[in-house]
Formats: sequence, C-alpha cells, structure tokens
Amino acid sequence: MKKAMTFLFLLSALLSTAGCASDDAAQDKDNPTAGATAFTMVDEAPAPQPAKSRTAGEYTGSKVKFYWTENDHLWLNTGSDVIESHHSDIGDQLAAGGGTLTKVPTATFYFHGTYTDPSYILRYTGKNGTKDKVTIAAVQTQKLPLEATQIGECGDCGVATATKNGDHYDFTLRHKAAYFTLTPFSSDSKLAGGKLSKIKITADKPLAGTFNFGDAGLDIATAPAGPSQSITLNLQGTDGTGFTLPATATPADNSATFVLPPNTYNTFDIEYTVTHPISHVPGTVTVNYTAKDFHAGANKKFAPDVKDVVFPVRYLFSDGTTGALAEAGGRTPIGVVVIEKTAGTEGTAIALTDATTPATHQAWGKLGVSPQLLNTTQSTDFNTQLADIDGYHWTYDASGSQDGTVKANNSTLGSFYTAANYNSTTPPAFSGERLGKWYLPSLGEWAKALKLLAKVTYFPTTMEEYGGSSLPTTRGKFDWTTLNTAFTAVGGTALEDYWYWASGEYNGQQATVVCFDRSPANNIFTFGTDEKNYIGCCVRAFIHF
Repeated sequence: MKKAMTFLFLLSALLSTAGCASDDAAQDKDNPTAGATAFTMVDEAPAPQPAKSRTAGEYTGSKVKFYWTENDHLWLNTGSDVIESHHSDIGDQLAAGGGTLTKVPTATFYFHGTYTDPSYILRYTGKNGTKDKVTIAAVQTQKLPLEATQIGECGDCGVATATKNGDHYDFTLRHKAAYFTLTPFSSDSKLAGGKLSKIKITADKPLAGTFNFGDAGLDIATAPAGPSQSITLNLQGTDGTGFTLPATATPADNSATFVLPPNTYNTFDIEYTVTHPISHVPGTVTVNYTAKDFHAGANKKFAPDVKDVVFPVRYLFSDGTTGALAEAGGRTPIGVVVIEKTAGTEGTAIALTDATTPATHQAWGKLGVSPQLLNTTQSTDFNTQLADIDGYHWTYDASGSQDGTVKANNSTLGSFYTAANYNSTTPPAFSGERLGKWYLPSLGEWAKALKLLAKVTYFPTTMEEYGGSSLPTTRGKFDWTTLNTAFTAVGGTALEDYWYWASGEYNGQQATVVCFDRSPANNIFTFGTDEKNYIGCCVRAFIHF
C-alpha cells in the first residue's frame, strides 16, 4: 500500500512587527506551529504491509518495518538553502500514549515559512546527521530481537520529492541506506543455551564513517570521513548478555539488523561472538564470503548456522583475576576456568595438578569402614547426581554432613580432606564466603569441565555401578589431548588415565566417580561409582572465585 506524506499549509494570523525579541521567543515556545508549514505523513488505510516512510526499524520476519521515534527530524531543500524542521508532533503522540509508546506510525514535521513551488526535495539524515552528511556508525547496538529501533541513530537515511497536490504536498520517503538482518542459529548441541553477544562485519570497502549526502542520497563514490571497514553490532537482550542462539532460525529470538552503505563488496566477512553456555566465556568464529551486494532501501536476510566456535582457554590467577595465557603478564595461573564469574554468579575453576599422586590415591570416606553414610542425602539416580553442581557444600558446609561436622577439616575423610588441603604452586590470594577454598567437585561439576575443555562428541546417559557385570551402555567420547593441554600449557599436569572421586554419595558402600580411558582406540570417559572405604581413586580439586 502506498504511504503518503502530506505537506499542509497552516493559516496564521499576521503578527505585529512591533515587539521585542523575548515576546517572539515566548510566542514560538507556546505555539511552535505558528507561521509554519507542516509536512504530514498520512495513511490512506490501515497498513497491512510494512511502511516505507518511517525511520525506526522492526523486523517482521521478512522485511524491516519503519516507524518514527522521538527526535526524528527532516531537512527541506528550498532551492536556496537546506533547512531543518523545527518541530514535530512525535513527542506529543508519545506523551499521549501514557509512557507505553516508543515509536509512532505517522508524524507531522513543521518548517518555518510558506512554500509555493510545485515540488521540494526532503532529506532524512538520521538522528545524528546534518543537512548534507550521514554518519553510519562503526559500533551499533540493538536492545531486543525484532526491535531495530537503533537504525535512526546508526545511519538510516532517505530522500523524498514532495509534490504539490492542491493545498498540500504529498511525499513518500525512499530509504537510501542498506539493511542486513541476520537470524543465526546453531546445529551444534554443545552451544545450546549459549548467547550471541555481537556480530562483526568486515569488507574491502568502507562500511562506516561520515558520508556526503545530497538529494540523490548517499555519496558512496567519495571516501567518507573517519572511515571504517568494519561494523560491530552489539546485542543486549532482556538480561543484557546477548540474544539467544536457538537450534533453528527464529527471528523472535535473535534477529539482528545492521545499517550499512549500499554497495557491492568483493570480500565480506562475518564474525560471530558466542558466550559459552557453561563457562560464560566468549568465543568467536569467522565466515568469509565474496561478492555481496547490498541495495539502497533493501533488507538482505541471512540465517547462518553458527558452528566451530573457538573458545579460548581462560585461567584463574592467584589474585582471583582471570584471562587467557597471553594476558597473564606477571600473574600466576592456579586453575583452568570452568565457569567465569559474572555479576550474579561465582566463578569456578579446576586445579592445574592433582591433589594426589599414584602413590597417594585416597579413599572417598573413612578407610576400612563399611557401610558409611557421610552426606545428608544419597542418590542412585544418574540425572540427580549430574544435576548436583555444589561440591563445595559437601566439602565445607556442616549442613551437608550427617554428623554436622565439616568434612574438609576431618583428616580421616581422605578425598575431602585432601582436596581441601591442596596447595597450588602459588596459594590463592583471595577469599570471602565460598571463595578461595579448594574442594572436592560434584559429578555435575566434572561434567561441566569436560563439556567445556575436552571437545566431547558424545555424552554418557547412564552411570556404571561398581561391581556391575558390564560397562555402561553409553560412554562419553572426548579429546584427551585437548583436555590435558589446558593444564600442561601452563606447567600443570595431565589427568591420570584412572578414576577420580566426586563428592556425591551413591549409597552406604559407594560414591560417585569419573573414569578416563585414554588408550588410542578408546578416548572415552564414563561416570560411575566406586567403593568408598578403600584407597582407590585420584583427587583433583576445584575452587570458587
């Protein structure tokens, strides 16, 4: 449906030329439309299709629908000058919405003076543009999927010919920027629950900068001022951490829209930054393309499958900070980050070396005592054990022990005491509440560490009970070299090809373990149980920061 803009003459009473400047200013403030001509957008009928004459974006799943937002303005080429509209009714419409509106479908813009030519050229140069300049931002930010309300601040622009029609002028804004909407998804199950925090596009020609702008639109033949050959689109989402990365392309979850100059780009690279669903650490993957065309006023749609994201290993340093190995400086690594600390979540790391040696393997609980129940709860259900991600509780909280004591302080409880008294090369120099104390990890925490660090290609769905007649029906597949390089790269030691205790209690005789088999033909790991009353397993401690 055609969207029209109406340019109406406002009849105004003649004002006396005798009067002081302050009186004129006060009158303009009280009645900003006095002595002005209005350019008004009108709809001929309710619009079932996206309008072509608005300046804030909303992605409908197929195209960008435009709206007006506060502080939008137009420029009028009078033939002798290009003047700015001095008032619009956008603010009044938003106020009438009682604070619920952020955008409107129609608007009226006012220009001082009376105009009589058969036609005029109008320009829209965005919120940050001038009469002959448009700035396409090198850093753009979108708050929510579908809601591309940022485009007016990031370089959206357009022109229109206002044609006299009786006592008014009609025009339809023709957008002169190009638009690029992506709805990324991932078929990689390991990224399920991850967040897409930003997308960066890079090309062989300027994508951002301050471009000359005239009645024909953007001048892409002339190099812009402050050019950049890349644009980064930051994605916030409802919680400020990014957009969801779903398993199928879903515009409502993560549609993201760029504003960029229309052009043909010989090289065009897209870099996706994804926050890992377990560690919260960002990783990236870049995909390279050639010969990509973007046309003025058109929205190019793209639904890429984001795979092969590289997540750099991050280390916990002795002062409680984290970073990649290259960022260590003078800091000493003491652990590998499993979960990065956020504003509302404590961080978790796994120690660089075992707390035991092959000669000092430990019993889970009291040596030679059977049966024994130490934790306040036990479970033979695999999913229940896997959901436990609080080994600290079983190690340090008296409320986690049947006898109301702290296992970390009891030298007769081998695995707990050994984990709590693990000393890294440089002891932690941070503390507070649950922070800075080594503890025996739960089975769920072991699972998170393996998913993050071991390139797991298959994850077990059952648990092997000690003394059973056969191995578990599902064994985890992983990359032993990748897992242990995280430790050995900073002077740590590889995990043993053996059993490691976890803090969960199975029953009176057994406790939970993770077992590694790194033989070339296998590279498997299993979750299971072992007899807790005799020396049999390794201990590798975890820590919160």
